[in-house]
Amino acid sequence: MTICIATSNYTPDIGGIATFSRRLAKILATAGHTIIILTIDLTTEVIEPDSHEKIENNILIIRLKKSFRTKYIYYKKYFKEGSIDAPYWIATGLAMQEWISNNYKSYNINVIEASAYGGIGAFLIEKKYPPVLLSGHGAFFQYKQINKNKENVQTKLVEKLELLAFKKANGIISHSPLSKEDIEQYTTTKVHLARIAFLPDYNTMIDNDSELLPDKKYALVVGGLQQLKGTFALFDALNNIEFKQNDLTIIWAGSDHFYQKTGRLMSVELAIKYPDIWNKKIFWENNPSDFRLASLYKNASFIIIPTIWESFNVISLEAAFFKKAIIITETTGSSYLFEHKENAIVIKPEDSQGLAKAITELNNSNELCLRLGEASYNSMTVYFSINKIAEERIGIYNKTINTDNQNTMHLDSSYFRPYTTSSRRIYFFCRKAIKKLINW
Repeated sequence: MTICIATSNYTPDIGGIATFSRRLAKILATAGHTIIILTIDLTTEVIEPDSHEKIENNILIIRLKKSFRTKYIYYKKYFKEGSIDAPYWIATGLAMQEWISNNYKSYNINVIEASAYGGIGAFLIEKKYPPVLLSGHGAFFQYKQINKNKENVQTKLVEKLELLAFKKANGIISHSPLSKEDIEQYTTTKVHLARIAFLPDYNTMIDNDSELLPDKKYALVVGGLQQLKGTFALFDALNNIEFKQNDLTIIWAGSDHFYQKTGRLMSVELAIKYPDIWNKKIFWENNPSDFRLASLYKNASFIIIPTIWESFNVISLEAAFFKKAIIITETTGSSYLFEHKENAIVIKPEDSQGLAKAITELNNSNELCLRLGEASYNSMTVYFSINKIAEERIGIYNKTINTDNQNTMHLDSSYFRPYTTSSRRIYFFCRKAIKKLINW
């Protein structure tokens, strides 16, 4: 089978979508299938031809450069800079659509799996194209209420694209019952439940970091500094714990994000709101390298996942494969894999007192940490075998290919004409010019 994975991010990009796509490609290629990675390249402003990179195990990477860049430059003229960057998603979708239209026959593509975030799948759904399945690991409109994103023209447009994809795709693949239930609120399209594509990459790249807080033990949080990741709940929990000197610190590893309520970066917000905790009890590492992150996993006493809501959370699996005890909220998608006090401590979201109690419990008992970590490792290594992941996914692909689906559409540049009027272009040109004059 030839499978096209359409993803906005792929290695060497960092982040959940890039990591998921790389793992999915490797698992399916190892099972003997041909994989085409369709992605974009943002590494240069220079307009370059699209590149083709053949790597081992039947994986071909198509990086759209010129086809993406020319469209991005065009649509940027009609939107305000910043925000969710609708021009980026429009350009990505149209560039991918163009490539699929010109190449799906010659490459004998049987099925397309596209990321749900950003709505790129909406551009790839057409009667003549191969069937499209969405990777339902979170869409902007699912997260916006938690992150309190302010609505504007761009957020509404991206949300519209995502919902179109949800409604018109040939199928959706969800990786947790929690996410599946949420997705089914927005569509009548078949939502399949499947194991998430996972490989224990970090276990194979341990960096012997002798300078990593050698005289202190620490708990680890991995994820972006943002509200939906439970930042405030964790900081409030630390206010409820009386630590002995040098007893425990927490490292938060991940990227910075804007806190929508104030417009400040979350790192700034937390430093202002929690001066006694920021860089005293909780230390932030901004986007550590894979080697550094592997070392952080290896040396952590336990892992904390204080998420308010998340479609999955692959950090929980990383922790399990490192035999680490975890604290996880019941509204984290992957929480269905864990049982309270059997292979994790499961708590309610935004419960700072419950979180403080769980942290204290693990901090005071190495025996409990070892028992929970061993139990999670034993259960996850069986459930997330490469063969089971591949068989399940291929089964869903085959079922979709063999099903006659009438949910087709054609989304092209004409859809965006209301957003590309002369008045909008003049307005944003003048706005940009005035902004430059003020800053000058």
